[in-house]
Amino acid sequence: MDKVNANIKSATGAVKENVGSAFGNEQMQAEGKATRTEGNAEYKKAQAEGYAQGAGEKLKGNVKDTVGSAVGNEQMEAEGKAGRAKGDARMSANSN
Repeated sequence: MDKVNANIKSATGAVKENVGSAFGNEQMQAEGKATRTEGNAEYKKAQAEGYAQGAGEKLKGNVKDTVGSAVGNEQMEAEGKAGRAKGDARMSANSN
């Protein structure tokens, strides 16, 4: 699932819906609305998947940071902090 393609689908549906409305074509309007709704749903799904992926990355980063700190492994600790930051960024990009 891809947020960009979902946005394109939603926008295409909105255009078709508006054109159908402008020309009094109820079928085109309904098809556009259905496409827009489908695109919006796909966007929300992609967003949820991205957020969950970020949460997993953050958790792995926290564990690696904690273990690295406990055993005195600075590289592992730094990798954990980087993983946590990557997870935070992905979660932020996929939150409402």
